[in-house]
Amino acid sequence: MKWISFPKSATQPDISLLGGKGAALFHLFSSGFSVPDVFVVTTDAYERFVQQSGLREKINLELNRKVFNDMRWEEIWDTALRIHNLFQKTTMPDDLCDEILQAVAERCADKRLVIRSSAPDEDRAAGSFAGLHESYVNVSGEEAILAAVKNVWSSLWSDRALLYRQELGLDVGSSTMAVVIQELVEGDSSGIVFSRSPNDKSEMIIEAAYGLNQGLIDGDIEPDRWVINRENSDQIRHTPPQSREFQFIRALHSGLKREKLEKEKVAVPPLTDRQIKEVADLGISLENEFDAAQDVEWTVAGDSIYLLQSRPVTAKTDGSDKDKRSWYLSLHRSYDNLLALWDSIENRQLPEMDRDSEAFAQCDLEVLSDSALAEELQGRLEVNSRWTAVYWSDFIPFAHGARLFGELYNEVMQPADPFEFVSLLSGETMLSTERNNLLYDCARMAKHDGIIRDHLSRNELHLITKERFKQNLQVLKQQYSLSDFDSDINKHASDHLLAALIMQYATLDEPPKTISMVDRVQKEQSFKKHGAVRLPIDPGELLKLARASYRIRDDDNIHIGRIHQELDRAAVHARERLKKRGVNVTEHISIEDVISLLQGASVTMASGSSEQRTIDDNDRAQVRARQLLGQPASPGIARGKARVIRDKSELREFQRGDILVTDAIEPTMTFFAPLAGGIIERRGGMLIHGAIIAREYGIPCITGITDATKFISSGDKLIVDGYLGIVTVERA
Repeated sequence: MKWISFPKSATQPDISLLGGKGAALFHLFSSGFSVPDVFVVTTDAYERFVQQSGLREKINLELNRKVFNDMRWEEIWDTALRIHNLFQKTTMPDDLCDEILQAVAERCADKRLVIRSSAPDEDRAAGSFAGLHESYVNVSGEEAILAAVKNVWSSLWSDRALLYRQELGLDVGSSTMAVVIQELVEGDSSGIVFSRSPNDKSEMIIEAAYGLNQGLIDGDIEPDRWVINRENSDQIRHTPPQSREFQFIRALHSGLKREKLEKEKVAVPPLTDRQIKEVADLGISLENEFDAAQDVEWTVAGDSIYLLQSRPVTAKTDGSDKDKRSWYLSLHRSYDNLLALWDSIENRQLPEMDRDSEAFAQCDLEVLSDSALAEELQGRLEVNSRWTAVYWSDFIPFAHGARLFGELYNEVMQPADPFEFVSLLSGETMLSTERNNLLYDCARMAKHDGIIRDHLSRNELHLITKERFKQNLQVLKQQYSLSDFDSDINKHASDHLLAALIMQYATLDEPPKTISMVDRVQKEQSFKKHGAVRLPIDPGELLKLARASYRIRDDDNIHIGRIHQELDRAAVHARERLKKRGVNVTEHISIEDVISLLQGASVTMASGSSEQRTIDDNDRAQVRARQLLGQPASPGIARGKARVIRDKSELREFQRGDILVTDAIEPTMTFFAPLAGGIIERRGGMLIHGAIIAREYGIPCITGITDATKFISSGDKLIVDGYLGIVTVERA
């Protein structure tokens, strides 16, 4: 066969054709180890598929929309989704289909299969790709087998794999993929063995659970764990899980299902003492075979132990932040894990964060002594750091709820537009839209009340007596971070900006409104109908999770913004206090230095960055592109004058209909979104705040334009094409 390879005795496996996993399995097979029937769809088959179909050029086009090293992880996920959609919609050549199905008939006829990735650069001791590519368990039927092969190929371009290859310095564009197709052995117990513990070289580690391995590997089932003496395979200690409740077994038609353990198994470890010794001996044998410590997956079926895969133990990191593979993996959580994360964020973390910001807001900074103010600042700094860490460890990974929905929606519905799923998530009640509706209510009162208009025109917000107007402003300041206007702008300028904003809202014909819900309802009904047949989870519940993920992805900006703003408020107060005493405090002084000054220490002031700003301005004059390519994030065409915002103080120049051009949409800027003709943002991604708020208001938006604020100047006439992601610049 041309595109298929089978294990052959006394033959050195070619890793460039078989990939790391395939080469290791062929080695084990030819060495006499117990390996389920296996064959490999070689990398040549992958290359044939992408070349003949034209996918290679399309992949390169997606990867070259922006310099890869400049892409944020959210932009990379968008790119990965578009590439995956290309694979799904591209037909595999007939001769390649025929060979794969012929090999299945010859080696695994009428058997359930496991279909796994096997890239040449994965499973290396220097950097393992474990978990970064897709695997499919319990696959049967010609159509399902061919679809799984394509999905494994497309996982070569998953966001996780792209990010990790970038970190390892590998050439992303030249990546290739083989596919392992193996008989599914339905083990009674399964697990992993590390032939050499990363913490103690004289020990090895065995982890095991009832049923198949997937639950243990994905972290959905807590395993029994044994530490073993490598010299004699004796048990040093056994750590059982908190409870043995579930196991994963094959589902009736495809995939896996979780089921409760039989009562007699709950109190009994999944391995006997004899099996523990056999697994330990197996680990030593494999280490000797490959002359390197091994990470081995295995399963026990009857009296036999089958090897599922063996790879080198990844080099232990130094505990620094350099190896980010675990964080990349954390971005992709299981459905059950996401449900637990949702509960934690919605019911514990967000309320606790709001309690912290409210406590800070109630603190009267004026009455604090210098030492007490220094202590208050230090406390706020620590709270800010803690919540920032939670933001990255929990809030960002929870955004995968929307991504998981997008991936499954595309799998079920096969849409022409890979981002069609976003229309089912838009329209939820979000803090930013609630906040802007309150502003519009103030504007509506001003439109019909001459006294309010007069006060607004004279920046006399404090003289407005209408109760509802006053209540709206109070809610905005207390709950929606409107006080952010006061952080870096003096009180008079802040009132002027707010008054001008309300007056501009008054020019809107109707309140800022999200797009029609009719199309969304139709798509939702269709997805639920087809998803009920094709998905292992309830499509309606999945959609609820995705909508919560989408909503919180935008709301978290405001919640954590309150913490940031209260820290800023205290820092501004402290700087002003020091200035009044004649202390030379520059705007660039750090909060840590402010604390030191309050405590009586001397501090060397850092110089400003005016020279850098001059250099930037010179660059801006020299580099002026007519068309800029970014990521289409919200559809529509807009024409208008550019308003480049590099600092919050520049927002006072913003006028209705301007194209908002900025590095990143901050909470304050979302006040101006309903007034914008379009939004252009340097940061990229369909699920960043600017893109979300633009879709809520039906405003054309393009993200991911590197140095957008350099190439575009305020006053430039722009055409924003939110369908194609193209900005046309006509000079002022």
